[in-house]
Amino acid sequence: MAVDMYQTGVSGLLAAQAQLATTGHNIANVNTEGYHRQRVEQGTAHAMREGGMYIGTGAQVSSVTRLYQEYAFKDLLVNNTEQAGASALHQRLSHLDQGLTNLSKAITGGMDELYGALNAIVDNPGDLGNRDIALSRAEDLAGQYNRLHDFFSQEMATASSEIDTRSNSINKMTSALARLNQEIQQAGQTGIPNDLLDQRDKLIHQLSSEVKITTLKDEKTGMVSVLLGGREPLVSGNRAYQLQSRPGQADPRERELYLVNPDNPALATSVNGNDLGGELGAVLKYRNQVLPRSLSEIGKVAVAIADVFNRVQSQGVDLDGQPGQNFFNDINSPQARSNRFLGTNSNVGGEVSITDVGKLSGDEFSLKYTGSGYELTNLNTGKVESYAGIDELNTSLDSNHGISLKLTENPAGSLTAGDIMQLRPTRSGAGELGVNLTDGRQIAASGSVHVSPGSDNSGAVSLEITIADQTRIPQKGSPWTVSFDDAGNYTVDFVNASGDPQSVTAAFDASNPVITVEGLSVKVNGLPKAYDRFEIEHAAGTGNNTNAVALANIKSGKWLDRGNTSLAQGLNQSVVSVGTQTYNQRIRAETAAAVYSQSLDREQSITGVNLDEEASNLLRFQQAYMASARVVTVASEAMNTLLQIR
Repeated sequence: MAVDMYQTGVSGLLAAQAQLATTGHNIANVNTEGYHRQRVEQGTAHAMREGGMYIGTGAQVSSVTRLYQEYAFKDLLVNNTEQAGASALHQRLSHLDQGLTNLSKAITGGMDELYGALNAIVDNPGDLGNRDIALSRAEDLAGQYNRLHDFFSQEMATASSEIDTRSNSINKMTSALARLNQEIQQAGQTGIPNDLLDQRDKLIHQLSSEVKITTLKDEKTGMVSVLLGGREPLVSGNRAYQLQSRPGQADPRERELYLVNPDNPALATSVNGNDLGGELGAVLKYRNQVLPRSLSEIGKVAVAIADVFNRVQSQGVDLDGQPGQNFFNDINSPQARSNRFLGTNSNVGGEVSITDVGKLSGDEFSLKYTGSGYELTNLNTGKVESYAGIDELNTSLDSNHGISLKLTENPAGSLTAGDIMQLRPTRSGAGELGVNLTDGRQIAASGSVHVSPGSDNSGAVSLEITIADQTRIPQKGSPWTVSFDDAGNYTVDFVNASGDPQSVTAAFDASNPVITVEGLSVKVNGLPKAYDRFEIEHAAGTGNNTNAVALANIKSGKWLDRGNTSLAQGLNQSVVSVGTQTYNQRIRAETAAAVYSQSLDREQSITGVNLDEEASNLLRFQQAYMASARVVTVASEAMNTLLQIR
């Protein structure tokens, strides 16, 4: 009997010792990240049958388990991905918003200074000092737009570099997970490797901050497979797949992600950045969507500035009597047209021309050649359209977006099915803005022609003149006339290219009130009455301010969005758009952080170490140990007593 008591006491000692050791392990790791509280699973030892009864023989430890709930952990991973991605995108948007706000203030001030200098020319068109100041203000404005473009370019380069860094970090995590899977499988043959499981879950938690993942556990081997976005494998057993960052197909500067099979490195699957989630997904969204869209919107305004100033400048003559040259660089220069096109087929080149600044949408497009036609995807809206040929495509592009495409095929090759092209009408607009004039004298402040209404006109009507060819306008002493009769016809008397008087009579169309004659386009504003008459004559002298007034009035004109938005409003809309995105993303980030905090609290309530509880357990198991030790002592004393009987 004493022997049985001795065994019972020893079993209690060993059980209490295991409980004390595990409790101490919990307390020691209270601040260890990723640690799950462990618990000793204790049960009764096999009872002995004696005298028709079963007498207990003590306790036994069956295992040491860690407290873990799979649902709570997976919920934590999902919310961790969401809060990490939302926070990362908000951080980048805040930086963009701050930088864009500061730079746009300088641009707005620069525009005001340019208009102020032009108004000074209006007051004194012949003052060379005012002209030089205006030219200097234009150069400052162009430089500010160039700096804004450089700021965006730097942001894109930084994002691409970060994609490389994060891809390498993810690869290290997946390799470590594969090794842990192998170790857990081996260790699991002789017990439950709780600390290794903690290490693996910690790595999985860290990985969920980078990308959206799904985990699948093999109950037989204990290994965990990790799927990227729930589809593509990142870790499969003891094999780790690798994320590779490669130069973009259309634009090598925009890095693209591929998933490489470790068994066949030649096979690589393109990764859709829109579905990645986490911090890596946030970086890709920032680079692929936020930055290009904002830069194209700003570039649209820069292109409009150049085009509008150039158009108005072309209507006048400079201080030397020469037709106005482009004020800013030509928006459809060969280099500008080429910069707007990117393609995957080196044998096919292309150019994108801007046909109507007022129709520019700021959108960018992906064009795929299908072999029998073209598939155009609007990268901003996601809208997909199909076209049978390039002419049909250009008709749509011109009508909806104010652009046209020209493809040039190398004789050695041509378009093949699957070729991808990108059309970026305005992305480089801010970087290409530059002043073309080199001397203040070249500012075309003087009007080329002057319109005089007849003294007997009775209609509320005026003529708006646009010069298409400075060489074909009324000359001094030889005015052209536009007159209207009582039958609804108009007559234009002018001098043709040969210097001979000529007359054209046609029906006036109030729905399309534009009369084109030789080098002039005459728009009739209002409804003319019978016998209304106008004279169009050469403007006297090179020092008048007619065209300078038109240049200064650019400020109040509606040049963008089909005549609904001014230049200043266009820039402001871009700034406000980024600010709105930043605010909305802040709300998302705060919401995601709150949800993640709830998930973490729920998970920690199950797995976390509570020092008060562990201290209480420590006292309880200490008392059990002491009591078991007393049982051993009593058994020893009983045995001694028996041995002393004679």
